Amino acid sequence: MLNATRALELAGRHQHGAVREAADYAAALGEPVGFLRRAVAGGAVFEAVALESARTCAVVDEHGTLRLVAGDRPGEAFRRPAPPRFRAGARRAAEAALVAAARPPDEVI
Repeated sequence: MLNATRALELAGRHQHGAVREAADYAAALGEPVGFLRRAVAGGAVFEAVALESARTCAVVDEHGTLRLVAGDRPGEAFRRPAPPRFRAGARRAAEAALVAAARPPDEVI
């Protein structure tokens, strides 16, 4: 985990402004900020992470483009119950078909 100063040292010149903006945006959330650096083809990608909530706030790509991340906190989607995808009859028919397909074929001699 990098602090903002170290992230600026490692960032390319074309990424400096975006890394500063990402640090300011993440700091505005009222939490300490850290940066993750990932090497990709053509440079590096920096992710600004709010450390207390362990949430990515902003991403600076290898071209220096800043993308602010909004939405649910990590894991929120897993806590909500998923709506049923199929009706019960369709699900039973699908399960029966899978069971029938899993049986070994009868050998004919």
